[in-house]
Amino acid sequence: MEVKHMTTDIRVKKTRRTIIQTFLNLLGKMPFKKITVAKIYTEAEIAKSTFYDHFKDKYDLLDQIIQLLSEDFAFEIKQKFSEFNTETILESLTNIFLNLSKNSDALNALLDLHETSITLEFRLRQITFEACKNYLLQENLNNQFSIDFLAHFYSELSLTSIRFALNNTANPDWIRQQTELMGMLQQELRATITSERL
Repeated sequence: MEVKHMTTDIRVKKTRRTIIQTFLNLLGKMPFKKITVAKIYTEAEIAKSTFYDHFKDKYDLLDQIIQLLSEDFAFEIKQKFSEFNTETILESLTNIFLNLSKNSDALNALLDLHETSITLEFRLRQITFEACKNYLLQENLNNQFSIDFLAHFYSELSLTSIRFALNNTANPDWIRQQTELMGMLQQELRATITSERL
């Protein structure tokens, strides 16, 4: 009996992943408004009722994808801020986001979507702001800049860095240069805000 339940659970998870991946693939090719539930279940090669077993509609699917990506991103960023090693946080944020999905077109489309009350862009901005603020509250800063300002600035810089990487995945040299520049900026900023010589 237990084996049957476990097999069913694996199939349910696999079907859910298939629906999500199919939606992301479609989103990388066409605007959200043109994606229909019928298109999703046809492309995923599942029954209409199977789609509705998992999601209410395409908006529910979008909300759940945003929630999943946000949770994964939040977990990873919390780890990176707690470790804070030689790899820059901006580099880490970009790598985390790129690794969440190999479909940069879909991720760009998700960042541009404003079809639901909570967008992926809003959630990423909120997550990076909170993680950065919590980190800065533990640092010995020189008070040249407010913690809220630094956290907001860092959050915006992070989103810009992520977008740049997504838009330039085909140009590894630019990604390398971006990583180097972000590292230099972060080191200089860190030296400035923790310095006593102002």
